[in-house]
Amino acid sequence: MRIAHDGDERLLRVVEIGEHGAREVEARSVDPEIYGAGTGVERPARPGAQVITGQPLVEFIDLPLLRGDEPPASGYVAATQVPWPGSVAVYGSPEMTGYVLKALATAPATLGVTLNDLAAGPEGRLDHGTRLSVKVEGEALSSCTLLQLLAGRNVAAVRNGDGEWEVIQFATATLTAPGTYELSALLRGQGGSEVAMRPSVPAGARFVLINTAVARIDLAASEIRLPYSWRCGPATRDIGDATYITSAHTFQGLGLKPLAPVHVRASRASGDVTIAWTRRTRLGGDSWEGPEVPLGEDAEGYEIDILDGASVKRTLTSVTPVAIYTSAQQTADFGSPQPAYDIRVYQLSATYGRGTPRSATV
Repeated sequence: MRIAHDGDERLLRVVEIGEHGAREVEARSVDPEIYGAGTGVERPARPGAQVITGQPLVEFIDLPLLRGDEPPASGYVAATQVPWPGSVAVYGSPEMTGYVLKALATAPATLGVTLNDLAAGPEGRLDHGTRLSVKVEGEALSSCTLLQLLAGRNVAAVRNGDGEWEVIQFATATLTAPGTYELSALLRGQGGSEVAMRPSVPAGARFVLINTAVARIDLAASEIRLPYSWRCGPATRDIGDATYITSAHTFQGLGLKPLAPVHVRASRASGDVTIAWTRRTRLGGDSWEGPEVPLGEDAEGYEIDILDGASVKRTLTSVTPVAIYTSAQQTADFGSPQPAYDIRVYQLSATYGRGTPRSATV
């Protein structure tokens, strides 16, 4: 209640009323205005710590079958970023919209560059003459025994100037400077990737260590050799965030591609040239027990191109690793039998078509 007394008005709050013959009332003065907000200076908001997140470095890799138990149509992606965002999401689409999550890289890959030219090397045996220097970021490289090497340790891929990846293995990794190694005792062209070898791959080529950090992209058969647009970035952020990169890559499905035949040879009898070779296999070829490696294809078939320079004069077909180039065919193609012929031999796949060719002069 509000009471005026001696020209002063006060607001009182009754707290107790008593009856002792006369009514006694106890009240306390109240001043609500003292609880009102003051007109103090507004406190500026303290800015939080600035979080800088860049874009990942991503490499798409076409790999052949290395263990034999991988889905043959798969592609692979290696991603790294500092600081590592926890995981990198890989979205794909045949156009620039409608992206679908294709893979998740859950660990940073070990990527680097070569520091010296990489010359071509031998196939099927250790290359003791080549020394490859690489500078990498990520997992430290280490040496291994020959038995570990043959069991699949220390696998890496080197990209040539045409974008193809040669798969190599190294038995010895010598640290020469921080993050820099000299690799020696190499196995070249692993998994049928000898086609990616060049007389010389200049320094600065991309190097990727093939380990569990490299994520697999499972593709349908219809997606093989189909141009795809890719969006890659931190999985914790939206696909439209500035931290995502856009890249174009067409996976070739090398796990489905027949390997190049080997040991091409020829003999001449009665004017006919008999061409023979040894078949290789994509699947289960490591056993020494069988008389011949498994076929790995639905049916056995080959095509042999007879070359005249860069042009193809004739294509022979065969369902066995032997073909006959008759004297009549030689005369029709070149006017007369020639002392030597340049040829290319392909193994055929019902799903992929021609495999990797083996070129020879016979």
